[in-house]
Amino acid sequence: MMTNSKTSEIVWSLARTILARRWFVLGVTGITGIAAVIISLFLSNWYLAETRLLIPGQTSSGLLSSVISGGIGSSASSLLGGLVSDYQQQLAILDSRSLKQSVVEEFDLIDVYDLADSDAPMEYAIEELEGNIEFVVDNEYNYLSVQVYDKEPQRAADMANFFVEKLNQIGIKLSTETARAYRLTVENRYQETEDSLDAVLSAIRTLQQETGVLNLPAQGAAFMEGLAEWRSQIFAEEIKFETLLSLYGPNHSQTRAAQQAFERAKESYDLALEGQERLMPVPQDNLPDVALEFARLEKEVLILRTLLEFARPVLEEAQLNEERSAKPVQVLDPAIVPTEKARPWRAAICVVSTFSGFLLSLLYVLISSWWKRNYALIASNLSSAGTV
Repeated sequence: MMTNSKTSEIVWSLARTILARRWFVLGVTGITGIAAVIISLFLSNWYLAETRLLIPGQTSSGLLSSVISGGIGSSASSLLGGLVSDYQQQLAILDSRSLKQSVVEEFDLIDVYDLADSDAPMEYAIEELEGNIEFVVDNEYNYLSVQVYDKEPQRAADMANFFVEKLNQIGIKLSTETARAYRLTVENRYQETEDSLDAVLSAIRTLQQETGVLNLPAQGAAFMEGLAEWRSQIFAEEIKFETLLSLYGPNHSQTRAAQQAFERAKESYDLALEGQERLMPVPQDNLPDVALEFARLEKEVLILRTLLEFARPVLEEAQLNEERSAKPVQVLDPAIVPTEKARPWRAAICVVSTFSGFLLSLLYVLISSWWKRNYALIASNLSSAGTV
């Protein structure tokens, strides 16, 4: 109860103080408001020019997409390029110092901003320009807005359009360089793979010429069948010879003919084992080494052809990307000369200034009143402290 009574007393005391100095408060508030109106009338008008841009989407072709989705992971897919472009690169270009410096030089903003006599005219001009431009991405409709403020409506529009022009120049240059570098990398790898395949095929031809083996699996199977037939023939001739030998003796004409047939069959078999047979012109002792070499070369051919099959659509996509990289941003709305000012907001300046004057006058009245009431006590305490 005592607390509420004391609070009410303080409130009434403040109200009486303000009421007693009401003319001072009203005078300061009025003067502040009038000064704000006068000052705002002397402020220069600034005009806003805006251009809206759409970035062309860059979608990978169906051929490469199928290869990517089936064969490599997301990290490799990102290396080949995202499926849909965003505004990060464009915002980075627009906010770059080189582009801002181009704008300052193109429109002579050092003189426009009256900075010719400053210590660092270009730096201050760029800093001043940064306060007069905005790059806004609209998330609802997905467009990029370039907004430029200037005291001259025509210059504001020209600057906004110049930003877009330089954005296209720099963006196309960077994209083309990146796409060309990537295409050359893929092209070089593709050519290296083709050269490797040609070298392996040449090695196979050389081995075929040296050994006389054109198709090892087919020739080997036929050769084994031939050996079996030769062995059967040798076996049959040997039985016939031994039979005739037992019947007629070694000097009989039929016995000698059977012996000659047996020796010819055996000689043909031995020549085949030594690699003298046209079907398999490789000695049997060397055949495993030749087979291993053929197998190694065939494996290399299979791997290289698989790599070429994968690299061919990647190379085609890299070539298409290089062609697409020269595509500029799409200007949805070019900047036009504004007819209405964008700032200063004179009404807001007047309202805020007048209200600030009112608050400051109230604060001054309350502090000065408190000081007058407590000045004697403060002085007495200070005097007592000095005496001690």
